[in-house]
Amino acid sequence: KKFRQQVFLACGAVGIVVVSVLFQLGHFGPISSRVRGLFVQHTRTGNPLVDSVAEHQATSPKAYWQYLHYMCYVAPIGFGQLITKR
Repeated sequence: KKFRQQVFLACGAVGIVVVSVLFQLGHFGPISSRVRGLFVQHTRTGNPLVDSVAEHQATSPKAYWQYLHYMCYVAPIGFGQLITKR
């Protein structure tokens, strides 16, 4: 049992040294915005759905075009099919 404790302690010490060296070398970046959002206060309305959306910003039209540009051409065709029920 004592040997197990010594091995565990030695592995923990080596782990702390490795993490501290990697931290000094810059391998760990800043906290992401998702994690930071857990701790930063934002406007609270009491409605969880509204509160979760309030953390985000509106999407720009450029982003819609960048990611959904094919849909800009295909969506009117699909809408026409919905109206005519084909």
